[in-house]
Amino acid sequence: MTLRYTFLCVLSVFVFKTRAQNPYGFELNNGSKTVEISFRKESNLLIIPIKINGNGPFDFIFDTGSESGLIFEKSIIPGYNLDDARKIPVYAKAGVKLTELIVANNLVVTLNGAIGINQTMLVLQEDIMGVHNVIGSNIYGVLGSELFNRFVVEIDYVEKIIKLHDPISFKKPRNYKAVKIEVNNFRPYVTVKLGQKGTKQFKAKLLVDSGASSAMFLDEANNDNIPLPKRTIEISLGTGIAGVIEGKIGRVQKMKIGGYRFSNVTTSYPTDWSIGSDNKRIIDKSKIRHGTLGADLLSRFDVIFDYSKSTMYLKKNENFSNDFIFNTVGLNVMAMGLDLNNYVVSDIILDSQAHKAGILVGDEIISLNGKPAFFYSLHDVNNMLRDKPGTLLTLIIRRDKELIKKTIRQKRVL
Repeated sequence: MTLRYTFLCVLSVFVFKTRAQNPYGFELNNGSKTVEISFRKESNLLIIPIKINGNGPFDFIFDTGSESGLIFEKSIIPGYNLDDARKIPVYAKAGVKLTELIVANNLVVTLNGAIGINQTMLVLQEDIMGVHNVIGSNIYGVLGSELFNRFVVEIDYVEKIIKLHDPISFKKPRNYKAVKIEVNNFRPYVTVKLGQKGTKQFKAKLLVDSGASSAMFLDEANNDNIPLPKRTIEISLGTGIAGVIEGKIGRVQKMKIGGYRFSNVTTSYPTDWSIGSDNKRIIDKSKIRHGTLGADLLSRFDVIFDYSKSTMYLKKNENFSNDFIFNTVGLNVMAMGLDLNNYVVSDIILDSQAHKAGILVGDEIISLNGKPAFFYSLHDVNNMLRDKPGTLLTLIIRRDKELIKKTIRQKRVL
C-alpha cells in the first residue's frame, strides 16, 4: 500500500443518517438471473462505470462500506434533480462548517445489465477531498448498499468481474467457506480473531469495507483489549470528508477470519476516529465496532456477499499467500495536473530512506529510473515505491525550479 494507506473512508468514518430509502431499488435487465460487470482496480478499489439519468459513463467506487451512494461532483447531476433538495451541513470536529451535502432524488442509475429508478444519492456541494488526486484518475462517486442490499454480489478480484445474482435463484458455488456477517444500517460486519505476541487473542467486530484500500483499521484508542504493536510509524492515514485522518501503522501478528489465517497484517490505528465516540454511547457491548476490514485483505479471496442470509462466502485466490507489503521508500505522492500525471510528494516518513536522502514534501518527481514521470500512472508509481528491499530507485525531483538527482536503496520501514 501507499503511505496514503487508506483510500478515503468516505462514509465508513463519516456516516450520514439520511435514511433516504430507494423505493423501487435495482432490477436486472430482461428478467436475467445473473449479470456481469467488469471493473478496474486502483489500489485494490473496485472502479465501475455507471450512468446517471442517461449521462456518462462516470467511474464510481463499488463500496460495501457506504451506507448511501455519494457523488463527489455536483456537475454530473442535472439541475432539476437538485431543485428544492434537502441540504445536510458537514462540520469539522471544531464545529467549523466544511461544506454541504445535497440529497438528490429521482435519479435513474444504470450499469451493465441493471437499472435503478427513483434513486436517492448524496451530492457534495464542492469536492473538498481531492479524490482524483489521491487515486490518480477521475472518480465521481461511491455506489454500494443500493446493490448489495438488492442482489447477491460476487467479486472476482483476479478476473476483475462483479456478478450480480438474483437472490431467489442463487446457489452457492462449491469450495467456498461460509462466514457469518451482521448487516446493520445497510453495511456488513464480521467478527475476526486477532493476536499479538505476548497478549491473549481477542475477537474484533469489523466493518467489511471494500472502499478502504488497507487491510485493517483498529480503534485501539477506544478499546482497551486492542494492543498497539511495539513497532509503529506515525503517518497521515488518509482523507475523509471531515479532513485528514492521522494515526499510526503497525502489524498485527495473527489474524483469523472464517478458518483462514494471516500473519503480519499491516494495520492502521487512527488517533481520532469517529467510531470511538459512537462506541461510547452503546450499552450493549456486543454491538461495539472495533474497526474495519479493508480491500488489501478482501482482495485475497473470491468473495460473495449475501445480505439476505447474513453470510459472506470466501474462497482463496492467487493473491492469498502474498505478503502484506508496505512502502519501502518512505514517501508518498499525489497526482496533480489536468491529466493527473504530475506527481508531487505529499508525505515523508521520519527516518525513512526518502527522509535520509533529503526529499521534502512539495518536491515534484520529474523522472523515475530514467523514464519521465508522466509516462507512469499513479498505480505504477505506488508499485515502484513498495518494491522489494535492496532495489535501487533513481529519482529526478524539481524543487524551486532546480532539478536534483536522488538515488535511494529501498528498505523495509515496517
